[in-house]
Amino acid sequence: MRSPRMAAVLGTLTFGVLMSIMSLERVYFTDQPSPPTQKRIRLMKQVTDPNYTQFVVINPEREYRQGDVLTAVIVARDARGRPKTYGGDFFRAKLVSVRPREASSAGHVIDHGNGTYTVQFSLYWAGGVKASIQLVHPSEAVKVLQRVRAVPNKRIFFCSFVDAEAKIIVRRRCFSSKPASLLPHQLCDFSRGDENGRWFCKRPPSPISCSSISKCWWDGNKTYDQVPSLVSQTERKLFESPFLEEELKQDVPRLIRVKPSGQSSVHRLLKCSVNTPDVLSQGYWSRNVWKSSVCRVRLFGRKDVQRCLAKKEVYLQGDSTLRQWYLRLGKLVPLRSHGDSRAGPATGVNKHWKIAAYYRFHGFPIQVATVLKFRQIRYVTDSLDSIRGGPNTLIVLGLWAHFTAEPLEMFRARLFAIQSAICRLLRRSPGTRVFLRTGTTREHKESKLQFYMLGSDWLGYQITQEIRRTFNKEKNVVVLDTWDMSVCQWEPDRIHPGRIMIDSQLNMLLSHICPN
Repeated sequence: MRSPRMAAVLGTLTFGVLMSIMSLERVYFTDQPSPPTQKRIRLMKQVTDPNYTQFVVINPEREYRQGDVLTAVIVARDARGRPKTYGGDFFRAKLVSVRPREASSAGHVIDHGNGTYTVQFSLYWAGGVKASIQLVHPSEAVKVLQRVRAVPNKRIFFCSFVDAEAKIIVRRRCFSSKPASLLPHQLCDFSRGDENGRWFCKRPPSPISCSSISKCWWDGNKTYDQVPSLVSQTERKLFESPFLEEELKQDVPRLIRVKPSGQSSVHRLLKCSVNTPDVLSQGYWSRNVWKSSVCRVRLFGRKDVQRCLAKKEVYLQGDSTLRQWYLRLGKLVPLRSHGDSRAGPATGVNKHWKIAAYYRFHGFPIQVATVLKFRQIRYVTDSLDSIRGGPNTLIVLGLWAHFTAEPLEMFRARLFAIQSAICRLLRRSPGTRVFLRTGTTREHKESKLQFYMLGSDWLGYQITQEIRRTFNKEKNVVVLDTWDMSVCQWEPDRIHPGRIMIDSQLNMLLSHICPN
């Protein structure tokens, strides 16, 4: 549901957008390609080309003030300069300051499905600003990612089975989806129906039983060796220059000057709560501090963190990006930690403030090279069903990075199971606080096709959208949306962001727990 401001802006754009698109038409061919098919993808001249795809800022001369919305239009074009007639391109947009430095916000991209895109930027600060738009993937590359994502068992996992008496250890390949090539009697089925978690291993030879499973790990080398076979030689070119993560040129480059609004928008924000308003973007960076547009996010020093979490239990379960929260809290509180802080379970305690924090990884699939003890891996629903809960219990879940390589249906089913477990927890323990954090952007290695096939930002963004759709209407669950924060960050994109990002994410969490 769009905000009234957004609807009003869109309603006044039609004539300006059409005039801008028509002005761009004057220098290009007007014949248009038909929608691509798998057979015609070899025609690389029809792929969205960033060298010909430009954007234009609507009404750049008007007087802008803080709180206004700046709008740009993208017309996607192929290598022959012809306008595209279908959408699906994946763009990344941000607004950056010229003076003062180090202010930035993410742009909201609207795909009209006909080769044109509207990008809206909320103007949060005064001064000179400029828009930056990047073509991350053309629509043709997105179609490849969609197809490859639907392929199950792209990653290679192994588990060991141990016969202690015979002193025999064998390893068998394991799968996050049931392999079609193996019959049921050839498999050990460790799946959990209540979690919607699937885990199968090739059955070890007799007399070794399925119950003798010991340790599991991901084989990165074998995974990366097999992934290129999923795409053709022509499709691989879609993940190379000039089609990959290229900045678009602005039709008429112009610095936009924003005047102060005369009133502070911060004071109009409500306290952070479970109900978040509909916003164009989640906020903006200002001198290494994230300013939320959703609610009043406070800055928490060491003493503030201690007072906020005093007499509370904090359960964190997810991936290694959530482990960063646990480790950072360990230094801020501080916590005396013991256990396996890499995959969990790990426990941190501060006896003076009566604070306890617990961390562990989510269930399979887990893409880490570290060897994991099978019995220590616990699904999220198991943890939720075992937590007593109550007003002093805080639960934070973070699931995304290890699911980007899986079919989206798997992640969606996992979220539904977690949603049911949260409902059970809240019925027996009203007042328990539950938070779900979305994904973030990550670094990519351009020489490795495998990184895009398994962990492209487009794949990560689909995960974020699923979390939003599943939990945004839940009254008793807070979605901590960190995507915009990472899109417009000043630091390099990293799957494990730096301390500035982690502290800003924790400020969001703590502002919901202690809004005053």
